[in-house]
Amino acid sequence: MSRQAAALTKARERRRALDAARDEHDRRVEEATAEALVALEARREAEQGLQAATATLAETLRALSAEDVSAERVAALLEMDTAEVRRLTKATKRPAATPPKLVV
Repeated sequence: MSRQAAALTKARERRRALDAARDEHDRRVEEATAEALVALEARREAEQGLQAATATLAETLRALSAEDVSAERVAALLEMDTAEVRRLTKATKRPAATPPKLVV
């Protein structure tokens, strides 16, 4: 085997080793990206659920207020902070039934 052929064989082996390392790196990046995308979707769903639950809670707190139950009493009944009861009673509106989906 000539020097040139031996050098070429060695170069191919090194390139294949580098390619394998790059392929493994790319695979890890793809897997982490996929995991992040799944987590983002789960987070969006959880945020939508939190918004819906908060709106339902606010409606219920307003119903209690309409029954002349004071914010202090509601807070004591629900073991909540009075300021939070007042904030939810005044500020929160029910979100649309189906919030628009973000396209990524």
